[in-house]
Amino acid sequence: MAQMYKLSPSDFAYLWADCKHCYYQKVKLGITYSSPFPAMFGRINKLLQASIMGMNLRDVHPDLPSGIIEIQEGYMKSKPIPGTNTYLSGRFDILSKLLDDTYALIDFKITAPDEEKILKKYSSQLHAYKFALENPQQGIPIKISKMGAVSINPDKMKLADGKVVFTATPTWHEVEEDMDSFYNLTKEISKVLEGELPPESETCSLCIYRKRFVPSTTVSEDIPF
Repeated sequence: MAQMYKLSPSDFAYLWADCKHCYYQKVKLGITYSSPFPAMFGRINKLLQASIMGMNLRDVHPDLPSGIIEIQEGYMKSKPIPGTNTYLSGRFDILSKLLDDTYALIDFKITAPDEEKILKKYSSQLHAYKFALENPQQGIPIKISKMGAVSINPDKMKLADGKVVFTATPTWHEVEEDMDSFYNLTKEISKVLEGELPPESETCSLCIYRKRFVPSTTVSEDIPF
């Protein structure tokens, strides 16, 4: 039986896109790396998610459909992705049930509202969540009819009553469904994982760091005294 590889949707935007060498090492060889994002970003994200539970999506942004936000940071694990030796596992941000009993899948990003950059970077991640929720390894599948990212970027900050308060205007970035591109991506990933370790990247900061600390000469085991 062929080995199955677990893919984390959150790795698509950065690790896979930035360095195939490091991605291969993490997924196939189990060599993990610290996230490039400060832990504070995760803390802000969780506080934001908790603050909107039970609210209507339209209260987050008027362009979103009506639906109550029901699920925060849900765990998902998928069936094998067709045509590959991979499956998906990870956590999504927010699910909201819509009036037609389908669901909206929302991811929050603490970033500047650059529409083109956000859609390019995070489309594959959201498609991965969609596939996993519609094709769960266990449980009842749910239909994702709308997905996208809400970017949060502080507009201003002030000190009030001994507390720092910042305000931000959420921006909605809808991701159009394109499952063919997602399947092509996962097939490419699967092909890379089945091959040899890709060469180190000339632009990856981790690869550059490792090269600088490789001994330039053979270390002798003899003690010189």
